[in-house]
Amino acid sequence: MAQHNTHEGEEAAPDEGTLFGVVPPQPAGSHDAASPAPSTGEAPYAMRISRLTVDKLGIKMYDRVSAVLAEVIANAYDADAENVQVSLPWGVFLAAKPGAAPVGPYEISIKDDGHGMTAAEVNSNYLTVGSDRRKRFGKDSSRDKDRPVMGRKGIGKLAPFGICETVEVITAGGLKTDNGYEVAHLILSLNDILDDTDTVYHPTPGSLNGSWSAEHGTTIKLRDFRRKKVPTGQELHRQLSARFGIQRMDWNVELCNTEEMLIPESLHLGELEIDILDDTKMILDDRCVETESGEKLPISGWLAYTRKPYKDEAMAGIRIFSRGKIVAQTRDFMIGSGFHGEYSIRSYLVGEIHAEWLDQNEDLIRSDRQDIIWSSEVGDALKRWGQAVIRELAKRGKTALAKQTWTDFEKASSLGTRLEEEAPGDKQYQESVKQAARLLVTDRDRESVSNPEHVEKIVQLAKTIGPHKSLLEALHEVSEVSDSPLDIVLGLFQKARIAEMYSLGQVAAERIEVVNRLQTLIENGRTLEQPLQELLEQAPWLLAPEWTPLGMNESLERVRKSFEVWYHKREGVSLVTSAINRHRREPDFVLLHDSGTLWIVEIKRMNYHLTDQEYLRAVNYLSDLDTFLNENPTLGHQFPIRKLTFIADHIDRLSSVSISSMHNDRRIAIRGWHELLDDTLRAHRDFLARVESVRSDTGTAQPEDADEDDSSSGYGEPA
Repeated sequence: MAQHNTHEGEEAAPDEGTLFGVVPPQPAGSHDAASPAPSTGEAPYAMRISRLTVDKLGIKMYDRVSAVLAEVIANAYDADAENVQVSLPWGVFLAAKPGAAPVGPYEISIKDDGHGMTAAEVNSNYLTVGSDRRKRFGKDSSRDKDRPVMGRKGIGKLAPFGICETVEVITAGGLKTDNGYEVAHLILSLNDILDDTDTVYHPTPGSLNGSWSAEHGTTIKLRDFRRKKVPTGQELHRQLSARFGIQRMDWNVELCNTEEMLIPESLHLGELEIDILDDTKMILDDRCVETESGEKLPISGWLAYTRKPYKDEAMAGIRIFSRGKIVAQTRDFMIGSGFHGEYSIRSYLVGEIHAEWLDQNEDLIRSDRQDIIWSSEVGDALKRWGQAVIRELAKRGKTALAKQTWTDFEKASSLGTRLEEEAPGDKQYQESVKQAARLLVTDRDRESVSNPEHVEKIVQLAKTIGPHKSLLEALHEVSEVSDSPLDIVLGLFQKARIAEMYSLGQVAAERIEVVNRLQTLIENGRTLEQPLQELLEQAPWLLAPEWTPLGMNESLERVRKSFEVWYHKREGVSLVTSAINRHRREPDFVLLHDSGTLWIVEIKRMNYHLTDQEYLRAVNYLSDLDTFLNENPTLGHQFPIRKLTFIADHIDRLSSVSISSMHNDRRIAIRGWHELLDDTLRAHRDFLARVESVRSDTGTAQPEDADEDDSSSGYGEPA
């Protein structure tokens, strides 16, 4: 920040009275900078604005400290500032809880060395709310440095009222005279602005109004805060760095901690540091977004995988910039589920995209400048472009992610050392076990292989599968076509505890026993919900092979209990989400899960006709689950996808509205019991045929043999 100079022969006054090197008007007064100037009988500043405008565009739209600072910093950039100094207390609440001891009083100051404003410019520019600055000035670049300006809608100046009641503006600009630059000093009070919606509001002139400054620039001071939390220094740096995508030699933003008086702390806004996984970065500079009308729009930036999933929202997902300022952040461009590498994309994807055309001719950015109007032609084209790039990255990144996960697994499990100790010199056995383990962790995220219990189960499963050539070949085939080979294998093995029992015959017998039990319950025709709920909760692989992830039981139980407590506090009624060990109460629904997905499963008895009331209640449960997980991101980030499945035989009593709702929401599905049984038989028939061939030690049976006759699958009689 440039030093503020006084006129020759004058003594420098303290900073609070000499912002921008201000020289008080003669004769010198003793007013504080925040005090009103002596009245001249005429109000020098005027602002006409409705209460609704301030409420909707200031208080409601900007309710985070970082969002407010970003708007003020952006204004400094547009004013050709080279240095911006943001001074505020880090890591504190700016106001106390009602009835608690007071805190502070705190102040936030944003000081820049931009071209500043004269009193006339304050009235015509700063106090004019909602006018397009680019039309007003006839250009979309800054006055002196020709920077592409970030501001457009003229409402960012209201942002401070999202966190405070008082905004003080001290600015010096215009032509330099022998005395320097004339100072405009005004104080805006939210209470006074909201007092009357029909009359012109006159901000109070400050004590420095009409004085002179040796330097041009602007200082914005914020006081009288609502209860808002200032992040820690590092968090604030990340949040602000994520909002700006500009790197210039003539642009420096310093964040200063006013709470650390003895050893001043400060950080300089810079490029966001992201830990990118090797060999996953895609440069996008040579790719264009093409609209339906054939227009090709340039893009620059990159996408990549991170080494670890980011829990910080500022770091996760793809940030989209226009003119150096963030205009949207997306996890996945609203891509649907079911594509190759879906879980990895939703957990590890990061990126930075620059699209200047989003803020040029047609205004395609939402008023709070935090999202794009995706329903527009250009917004839709960008969405389709992004989804295509994401699918490409998912395929390219699978190998790099699997390589890093395997490295982590080898280190966590000490697999090589253990195999050498257990079977010294037996290289064939060691390699077969390693091959099985590598295939089993192909789809795992890095956090999962840091769980010792999870790692140990994979080791034991690999040691069981590895020596059996037929099973190893089957596992390899699965890994080639599936995103979740481990989940599929566990869907076949885990409930039988093969890692502990080392008995394929026992595995097959237990697997057949469970399927036979399901078949008996369904064929009975009068089975009630409770036995079906318990069976599916104990063996969710009956619904789908991927519904049995390893090492996630504790996470699911924590979500279950926390959601029940949260729901009881909000609704005043108890909710039951499990059939196991809850025999005294029938569950409202059963919660099941896959890696990254949480299912509400509403189970009805055989031949039951689902009603509109039951359908709507379950849909509301899904909405409540969404709300709960979004309010608790520590749990929510583990399950970014939430779904609802009904197991019911008849839907003829559902209204057309409910049917339409089901068809239009991909998260909702309805399956009948006989359909479920057929799917289960088909999913596990080939596996059991392969197990039978291993048990008989013939090694000749192939999956195709079982396709010729369904009766050969072995169901109905334990192996």
